[in-house]
Amino acid sequence: MGIKKEFLKDTVVYGLGSGLKKFIGLLLLPFYTRALTIEEFGIIETLSTFVMLATAFYGLGLDAAGGYYFFKAGKQKGDVIYTIFIIRLLTFIPSIIPLFFCSQISVLLFDSPQYAWAVGFSLILIPISILMEEQGRLFRYYRQPWLFSLSTIIKSVSNVALGIWLVVILKQGVDGSMIARIVSSVVVIVVTWLFFNKDKYSYHFSKTWARTMLKFGFPFVWSAMSVWILQVSDRFFLLRYSTLEEIGKYSIGSTFSQPVMLLNMAVQMSFSVLFFSVYHKETDAGKPNSRKMAIDIFNIYLVLSVFVSVFVSVFSIEAVGIITTEAYVPGAVAIPFLAFSLIAEQSYQTMAPGIVLSEKTWHFSWITGLAASINIGLNFYAIPKWGFLGASVTTFISFVIYWVVKVIVANRYFTINYPYYRIGIYYLMMFFLSLIPSVFWYFNLGHVSYTIKIGIVLLSIAMPLVLNLIKFSRVKEIVVQMLSKI
Repeated sequence: MGIKKEFLKDTVVYGLGSGLKKFIGLLLLPFYTRALTIEEFGIIETLSTFVMLATAFYGLGLDAAGGYYFFKAGKQKGDVIYTIFIIRLLTFIPSIIPLFFCSQISVLLFDSPQYAWAVGFSLILIPISILMEEQGRLFRYYRQPWLFSLSTIIKSVSNVALGIWLVVILKQGVDGSMIARIVSSVVVIVVTWLFFNKDKYSYHFSKTWARTMLKFGFPFVWSAMSVWILQVSDRFFLLRYSTLEEIGKYSIGSTFSQPVMLLNMAVQMSFSVLFFSVYHKETDAGKPNSRKMAIDIFNIYLVLSVFVSVFVSVFSIEAVGIITTEAYVPGAVAIPFLAFSLIAEQSYQTMAPGIVLSEKTWHFSWITGLAASINIGLNFYAIPKWGFLGASVTTFISFVIYWVVKVIVANRYFTINYPYYRIGIYYLMMFFLSLIPSVFWYFNLGHVSYTIKIGIVLLSIAMPLVLNLIKFSRVKEIVVQMLSKI
């Protein structure tokens, strides 16, 4: 009971911070969608994808290694995080070299050197983003969710203010958007360092810890690259086999799926810290408390994430129409596919601790490689035929496959008896129901009434109780006690 309360408390606090961050970030959307063409919006999305790929590679898997070894290091925690910090600083070196080829990269991506400056800003953003995330990760290690939330709000407010000033007022377009991200990230790095992190480091670089963590994290590099293929490579398929306009529509679907992503972020920040802490402290070799904790926490996450996904999906047409312009509204049909893909993404992380516990991290490489290969194959077929909608479908299919395979493999090392059939029934039922409103609108099959939409949302709340995934009395008890402690 105590662990669930801690999980929910941390998740709520992280969620509040992430939620405010996303809400503040959404304030840019009405300005950007009116100040930028849908093609320019697609260019920003493509450059963001490019940054994500590079950070996955330069990250060296140290986020996973740090999160695991921090709790095993005992009195050497300061050595672990300082060693990671120094390695992160070294990523500035390989990021400088491509700056001399910005025009060529712009031509490669957009068939024009026009966006060379934007490419250059993106390259600068890579090591800065890695360092910013590392600074924020220390808040999680030391169980400081309020400070983490404060740092994310600082990032968002500064990004929005700079974005409006540079893009809307000064008309700097794509370049202005990238500059705003760089400056706001630097602000967070400086603030978090001065007021919290500088006292946590031992200022001793450990070659032993460096070798250990790089060995542990190296397979995560290829896993992260494969996950990148799963998550965002479809933008490049759209770039080659469709148009920037299609990328713009797809990015709208991705943007309006953010409520699920912020919930995922909150769970990631709270679950792994709590789980590994309990696991390493539990003296019973069978780890019954750890297994039960994993089941209870996942069921809570599943119910919350499905509810959020259903809500944003069934009211997607209205939301996109109000916040953006008419040109972006077709992107609403991508929201159900991408929102439920995000559930699958978080589920395979939360339900599969066995691979990390066994330190058989090489499994991540082949599992993500398999899912990424499936995604690429499906993209070759679906995107030329159906554009951004095809990309949405292939993303959903690939993530579900990844989820299933990873859980099967992880259970070989640390078996957790989740109620798999009930989980599958609930997930798939609500996914297909959430598709109805936007798919009917997109294909001109008719308008789904608000009564039906509200009914689908209410069903997403009732089904977990019917399937006995959660008990209402327990949820009420946990929430009341949790809120009383915040």
